Amino acid sequence: MKFTTAIVASLVGTSTALFDKNQPWGKRDYACVNVYQGIPDNSTVSAGQTVQVRFDRKPTGRCPDPLAQYPGDDYSVWLYNNPVRNRDVISFDQSIKITDGVKEKAGVVSVTIPKNLPEVKDGSVWYLRVGTTLSTAPQMPSLFNAAGPFTIAHA
Repeated sequence: MKFTTAIVASLVGTSTALFDKNQPWGKRDYACVNVYQGIPDNSTVSAGQTVQVRFDRKPTGRCPDPLAQYPGDDYSVWLYNNPVRNRDVISFDQSIKITDGVKEKAGVVSVTIPKNLPEVKDGSVWYLRVGTTLSTAPQMPSLFNAAGPFTIAHA
């Protein structure tokens, strides 16, 4: 019985330490972008590989309805290595801007995984974050979708 309790307690501690990519990464940050094609979770991509990411703002079930009425500014795409939540702050080992200036109407962006990635502790914990800001909405919230975790294999 004590052994089972110790295992359950250990698993609960582990599961709370996992990174929930759909939780806000900052103040007034909402998971309202719907990425329906891109990098699948728990997959492996190669450094230098180009991936098409298709997105829209159709309902995700994680987004407050009033935000749908405001247009998104240009989108940006970033890679994050090993993001970790500590209370209300997200820290990470590395972040790399892949592109910006992507129009919301485009609904697609081709991203190339950089060949010259910085040294990181764990290359199997990368996230791709697609995001925008609603500059015409009250309090200028940011919207995002994060794909991952995935591994980047070096060629």
